[in-house]
Amino acid sequence: MAAAPILSLAVAVVHAGDRLQLTPRQTILEADRHLLADGWIPAPQQTPSARERQWASVSLRSLSSCAGTGVGYCRFDYQRAKQRLSVVTVPSEPGQPSVGRVDRWW
Repeated sequence: MAAAPILSLAVAVVHAGDRLQLTPRQTILEADRHLLADGWIPAPQQTPSARERQWASVSLRSLSSCAGTGVGYCRFDYQRAKQRLSVVTVPSEPGQPSVGRVDRWW
């Protein structure tokens, strides 16, 4: 429950003056399409390994990293002007390399 206020704050900040549409559970492919259309560019904070790319199951340039254990979170980073945006996904098929679904962003 504590994550909901943080998520709401992130939505309010990201939506200020934007037509950005990020929603929990949408695929990272859909989220990426909206972000690119809104002027965000891929800006990964680190270079993912080949294994992390396999876990993510997508070839998006914004991929920064994936955790191969536990829930299997992946992080995708973007930049627009001086703003930075990180989107965290969870696998659509837990325990399997699969296209992630948006879990949270900041």
